[in-house]
Amino acid sequence: MPRLCAQGDILVERVDDAPVSGQIVHAPDAEAVVVAEGEFTGHHHKLFGCVTFYRDDALARDITGDLYVGHVRVSGPVARLEHEEHAAINLEQGIYRVRRQRQLEPIDVGIAGD
Repeated sequence: MPRLCAQGDILVERVDDAPVSGQIVHAPDAEAVVVAEGEFTGHHHKLFGCVTFYRDDALARDITGDLYVGHVRVSGPVARLEHEEHAAINLEQGIYRVRRQRQLEPIDVGIAGD
């Protein structure tokens, strides 16, 4: 898997191995983990597989607070991130940081329309 991939408004970045810390949102004993809801559709980004989902703001200090979703540790060989409107993404064993991405408009980057 590439170091960075996207699924709709969610970015998933593989990061260096680190111990699970902060607030554990989901431990690896349930069927699926809802990582985030789509901002516009309400559809869910769900992870299937042996994963631990947790939030540790210290690990995400370089991300604006409202964009940070959390971290995921994939303990099994692979986990699958699914969403109703996007292609599924397979995440190999490891640690991933999950964040939202914003859709930029020309005004956001200083380009004015005519």
